[in-house]
Amino acid sequence: MSRTVLALDSTHDACSVAVVRDDGEVLAFELSEMERGQAEALMPMVKEAMDKAKCEFSDLSYIAVTVGPGSFTGVRVGLAAARGLALAARLPMAGVTVCEAAAFDFYKKFPNDDRLLGVVLETKRDDFYVQFYKDGAPLSEPYTAFSSELKEKTDAVFIGNGTLRLKEEIPEACIEEMPMPTALTAAFLSFDKVASETYPLPLYLREAEVTLCRK
Repeated sequence: MSRTVLALDSTHDACSVAVVRDDGEVLAFELSEMERGQAEALMPMVKEAMDKAKCEFSDLSYIAVTVGPGSFTGVRVGLAAARGLALAARLPMAGVTVCEAAAFDFYKKFPNDDRLLGVVLETKRDDFYVQFYKDGAPLSEPYTAFSSELKEKTDAVFIGNGTLRLKEEIPEACIEEMPMPTALTAAFLSFDKVASETYPLPLYLREAEVTLCRK
């Protein structure tokens, strides 16, 4: 039986929504680059995508969403929107990490690449979100690391939105320039997952940094 998925992503400096069938047909795709305003932009983009796909929520098999790592606010916005839609439409959900989505895009483009792959994502702090892959399989869970810890990975090729800063800090690093994954990647990747009634958890990798008001 054919499956249709609605996928959402707002983990980094963009929002995207996709409606995709498991036969590979993209029914709708919306992408908007933004540093702020994901909370206001995401739901209108969902409506636009569903209208373009000529799709009702009753036509969907489940909802997919990227769970991080990435912007704390962006991850929270995407998950909240996806959970609200899933609850209202009584649909299961599937969670996809940004690291596995980035690796998915890399191996789709370079299916026979046997180098060590490092997904390096921007934290907008001194460190990076990192996950390494070999032959398409993850070698660890995502974690945080400084460039000094990545310098020893001389046999690795790095991808992700953290590579620009990584190249500045490690000039000899091997970089493959690729666009960041979107909801479209999350949709295709989710077909290999099992959608569940249990909502996927966010992947933050660190606590939110909050300054409390002294008053």
